[in-house]
Amino acid sequence: MKYAYPIVVVAACLASLGIAVAQDLPQAVTDLRLTDIQIREKPRAEYGRNVHGTLPGGSRVEIDLDRNGVIKEIESRGDRLFPVATIKSLIPAPVTKNASWPADARLEKIEFESAGRIEIEGRLSDGRKFDAEFAADGLMIDFDTDS
Repeated sequence: MKYAYPIVVVAACLASLGIAVAQDLPQAVTDLRLTDIQIREKPRAEYGRNVHGTLPGGSRVEIDLDRNGVIKEIESRGDRLFPVATIKSLIPAPVTKNASWPADARLEKIEFESAGRIEIEGRLSDGRKFDAEFAADGLMIDFDTDS
């Protein structure tokens, strides 16, 4: 019993650190509802930072932020791909409305390129590997699958 109070104090301190870390993240990252968040600065601050966390559903991801806190890339960690639905808030509506947008796919990686282009890699619902690229206006630029 004499150790109960210090354990509670340490736990409360650790919890408050987690809240402070989450508050330091851009809204786009916060909206992903990550848990188990770890923030790692890149070797040079002007290159941004990496955020590691777990998406709802249990997929571990690494989010690459540029120096302005803009998401450049989200990549799965380990062998668990993440459902497209978990990052839908980041995708422009014209892209998700394209008939070729793989809404039921599981992603290994999504990259947000210049001029709003989006590149994705993962597996389609039938298990085939794919990679695709879309313009911000929804135009499909490229879509390749492993047959």
